[in-house]
Amino acid sequence: MIKVDNLYPLYFFDDYQFPNPYEEFQDGLAGASNDLHPQRLLNGYSKGFFPWYQAEDGKFHWYQIPERMILYTDKVTRTKNLNKKLRSPNWEFSINQKFEEVIKNCATIKRPIHMGAGTWISEDFIKAYTNLQKIGYALSVEAYYKGELVGGLYGVGIGKYFSGESMFALKSDASKLALIYFCDLCQENGIKWIDCQSGSEHLIRMGAETILKTEFLEKLEKAIKGE
Repeated sequence: MIKVDNLYPLYFFDDYQFPNPYEEFQDGLAGASNDLHPQRLLNGYSKGFFPWYQAEDGKFHWYQIPERMILYTDKVTRTKNLNKKLRSPNWEFSINQKFEEVIKNCATIKRPIHMGAGTWISEDFIKAYTNLQKIGYALSVEAYYKGELVGGLYGVGIGKYFSGESMFALKSDASKLALIYFCDLCQENGIKWIDCQSGSEHLIRMGAETILKTEFLEKLEKAIKGE
């Protein structure tokens, strides 16, 4: 790990180490790395850092943002309509059955305007997270309507910490239903909250809320330990 800017902490991650997550990073940007090696991903997520996109020069930019959006798994929004669909025999759900299909569908979603056109989920992202899934630290949630994959989400799991990376829906409410289904599973397994990283109106409608980085990091430390 090399510090390349002293005014605002900025690092080049040439090994698997990460800086003090409590440092203040300009616009949340902590640094960059040449790849997304599984050990780098695990070390980064364990300290609250996450890669957000791949620059034109091929480097992956890592962030530690000052405010974090989280969703308490027992507070996910449930409407009468969503509950009705969850009970319908037309809808089915699974875990880790079609990870690559889920992440590739998520790659069709446009990234935030300030990050330019297109998606942050490049082919290198897909390969990196697929590798992470194969060793047991990433998973997907699939939603099917009449047997056809129509929605889902994927993310990174360490201990009782889960970072939701992205979701997609090819049919109305598919991603919402997948999220509710997953929240129920999380509660059964002692996972009290999901890291949603940066906020969105969709997540707010699903019950997510914003907390300061300091509170997030305290929660993260306990969750990583399985508490």
